[in-house]
Amino acid sequence: MSTIPDDLAVWRRLEAAGQAHPWPDALRLLADGEQPAGLDTSHLTAEDLAKPDVAANTRAIAETAALITWVAENTDEGVAFGYWRGPDDLPLDVAPVVAFDTEGQFELLPGTSLSEALTDEYGQWSEEDYTALVKQCRAHGVAISADDPDDLLEPEVSPTPAQHHAACYEELLGSS
Repeated sequence: MSTIPDDLAVWRRLEAAGQAHPWPDALRLLADGEQPAGLDTSHLTAEDLAKPDVAANTRAIAETAALITWVAENTDEGVAFGYWRGPDDLPLDVAPVVAFDTEGQFELLPGTSLSEALTDEYGQWSEEDYTALVKQCRAHGVAISADDPDDLLEPEVSPTPAQHHAACYEELLGSS
């Protein structure tokens, strides 16, 4: 794995020291190489996996997830967060942040760092929440580029994780 981004290093140091990060308590940082619970397919039966669409989707999710370095998950919501390295194997410090939800969907998040993406994700309900999270990040020396969440940069990468997943699914379904 490439060098971890500076902001993730800050949050890992704080967590190791028993201190909290700014986001909900249910957000847990993952260890290097740890996979989020949402990728576990042990609940699928042999009957489920015998269905071509289920088998193709399960494999397409796994193939897409393999191009993501997972770094956090919300244990209450089942949402996982990671860096989309994609087929080009982008370095983590420039890789956009992606969320993976309980419906098996991948979504690129706004911002240029994990901290910006999480601050937007958890501060989106009100400007005051976003501002408070920005302030907490900055108090720990973590840069947030925008005082207004609408000013966060939208990642531009091709393919996106959602596009990659869809292409894998179609290819796998077509070959079954």
